[in-house]
Order: sequence, then structure tokens, then C-alpha cells
Amino acid sequence: MIEKEYLASRVAQANPAQLVEIVFEGLLDTINEAIVSIKDNDENKLKKSVYKAREIIAELLSTVQGQSEIAQNLKSMYIFLNKLITEGEIERDIEKLEKAVKIVNPLYEAWGELGAKEVAVATENKGPSIVAGVTYGKGQLNDYVVNNEARWEKG
Repeated sequence: MIEKEYLASRVAQANPAQLVEIVFEGLLDTINEAIVSIKDNDENKLKKSVYKAREIIAELLSTVQGQSEIAQNLKSMYIFLNKLITEGEIERDIEKLEKAVKIVNPLYEAWGELGAKEVAVATENKGPSIVAGVTYGKGQLNDYVVNNEARWEKG
């Protein structure tokens, strides 16, 4: 339950690139779960993991639009990933699943970097943050300002 709430919070706060990163993270997690399931000889867990991985790949495939070279390459890659995962399940071949992880991992990292850059740009474009306050005492009035250096200065 806590894990689902954490994921819901991440999704709610993510920018578009971070959402794609979360999807690839889920794909990596399910492929790694399938690898562990083969090692543990757990058929039910293997089927669930592979089913979930295929669902994620189908979702990624459905988001590819157009006939550009990039779109065609992404479609081919997702179809190849599906093939690797399917063969890995049928043949109980950990190497094929590990090959799928090696293909997905750079995409996951790239979307993560892009998401972080979007956050950095959004933070830079936010403009200066200035907080001001006033204190008063008997016979005196003081005003203070916090600028981007996060220090109180007498205004």
C-alpha cells in the first residue's frame, strides 16, 4: 500500500519526461523480477512478470506516432524487446532477459536525465524569490529581505 501511494505521488509530481522514466523503471523492474523468478523456479511469478512487461511494452508501442525514422526504430525496438522477453520466458533463458535489460537501461537513464533537465530549467525560469518581513519593537521598525542567497538582510 505504501509503495502504491509513493508511486502515485511520484506520478502526480512528475513532468512528462519523468513519467516516461517511471514507465521504463517499471519495465526494468518487471524484467528483473522475471529473472529472479527463473532462478527461483517460480512459474506463477514468472508469468505475472512477463505479462506485466508485455503490457508496458504494448503501452510504449501505442504511444509511438508517425512514420519518421525515430518512430520506426522505436517500434522495431519495442517489438524486439517483446520477442526477447517472450523467448526468455518460454526457454527460461536468463541471458535473453538480461539482454532486454541492457536495451532498456540506456533509455531509462536518458529519460531520467531529460526529466532532471526539465526540472532545472523550470527552476531557473521561476525568477527571483524574495521574501520580506517586518519586525517592530518599542520605538523602532525593522524590515528584512531574503534574496536568492537565502540570507536575511536588513532592507
